[in-house]
Amino acid sequence: MDSRFSAAWPHDRRVQFALCLFIALLTRAPVFGDPNYLPDEQLFFTIGQRMHDGFLPYVGVWDRKGPGLFLVYYLIAGLSRSVVAYQAIAALFAAATGYLVIRLASRFAPVAGAIIAGLLYIALLPLFAGGAGNAPVFYNLPMAAAALLVFRGAAQPRNDARSQRDEVLAMLLAGSAITFKQTAVFEGIWLGCFALWSAWRQGAGPARLALRALVLALAGAAPMLAFAAAYLALGHFDAFWQAMVISNMRKAYLLGDDQARRLAIFALFLAPTLVPAVLSLTLLGRAMGIARWFLIGWLGAALVGFASVPNFIDHYALPLILPTSVAAAMALGWRRGTVLTGLVVLAVLSAMPLQQLGQRATSRAQMQALVGQIMGRDPAPRLFVFEGPVFLYPLTGSYPPTPLIFPLHLFYAPERNTSQFDTAGEVRKVLAWRPTTIVRAHGLRNDYLNVETDAMVRKYLQERCRRWLTAPLTDRYGTNEYDIYACV
Repeated sequence: MDSRFSAAWPHDRRVQFALCLFIALLTRAPVFGDPNYLPDEQLFFTIGQRMHDGFLPYVGVWDRKGPGLFLVYYLIAGLSRSVVAYQAIAALFAAATGYLVIRLASRFAPVAGAIIAGLLYIALLPLFAGGAGNAPVFYNLPMAAAALLVFRGAAQPRNDARSQRDEVLAMLLAGSAITFKQTAVFEGIWLGCFALWSAWRQGAGPARLALRALVLALAGAAPMLAFAAAYLALGHFDAFWQAMVISNMRKAYLLGDDQARRLAIFALFLAPTLVPAVLSLTLLGRAMGIARWFLIGWLGAALVGFASVPNFIDHYALPLILPTSVAAAMALGWRRGTVLTGLVVLAVLSAMPLQQLGQRATSRAQMQALVGQIMGRDPAPRLFVFEGPVFLYPLTGSYPPTPLIFPLHLFYAPERNTSQFDTAGEVRKVLAWRPTTIVRAHGLRNDYLNVETDAMVRKYLQERCRRWLTAPLTDRYGTNEYDIYACV
């Protein structure tokens, strides 16, 4: 390592955070104000708004994501119902997580490598649909804080009351990440096991280890148990259990025949952190001390979480960026390696939303035009989005009478009856409401269409509606056309 080169990088923590915030804004600002960037976060923000209207997640409005995520979106919706609110706050979360990557990596790697690792974490998020408010953008922050606390306690063994409080706090933070998405449990388990190993290394006997394991397990489970207790007190524990457990067991994972191609693309996009992470843990591993084994275990746990939901959709890889970025710091601190990384960063930034300014501006204009056309024809529409952006509901101020407002839960066969609600029955209820405007995909092939609900909607369209508009809408993945039907 070149100490003079490392010394040229800012050691002031305020400057480091400012760099993180700058990169976060640079790579994410083009998405600000676009309500159609990603379907999932449209749903999260819609649910956050519906909570202010008196609807309880899993009961009045349904999805299987964790309650912690909806609580965050509820709080954001309390500040503003503009999509800029959650997009800007997500940028702050991304910047803060990148800063924690720097703080953690600085404990075993040169400051140059730590800073580049933190900035790479932020820059890679949009490549995996993390350019706005996807769930891991939020829960990676408490997971990074938990990892920092656990590693700090192991690297500076004290076995005192403060160290034990830090471990409990770490487990609470990891537990809060689990309330966003259950697959984070594997990372939490690893952090708890590493904390116990550290205690054993410091001389804790079997009885003390068993007691500490119980305390850490309870602390990790406490956030989700608190939500479960709240639903129990409200009389809706069955709905909570259905969403958190049963729906995940019922959902079919249709893997298709392109899994190898998807994994190859993920590996390519992760290369700026994955390659130096492998170099760090192999060639430079001896110089990392216990950080090497801490990071190997953390990476393994994150990979288990990734593989536990085998659909391999791009944003499922977002949790992997965190440990790979931290692990990459040692190799990135090498001067020649840093020059190479600089070239990689330029390549990464060239694929960022920075190049998608026109696409995102088009998306904003398309959504604004469509909402204006719908409201112009019918100022108080009874809107039913069977296929299309769920955020059309808050933009028009109209919601169908069903908890299943996310179109994927209605037209996608693998989601049939995964909730406690009968999918066909909910579509029947919506059609009995006599929607005056229906949105449906135009010529969009779906090999996994729910034929039962599709037939019901088609029949309604034939009997009561006419297609009066076909509108293009552009999300992160491209442009699709949607037929807008006027109904009587």
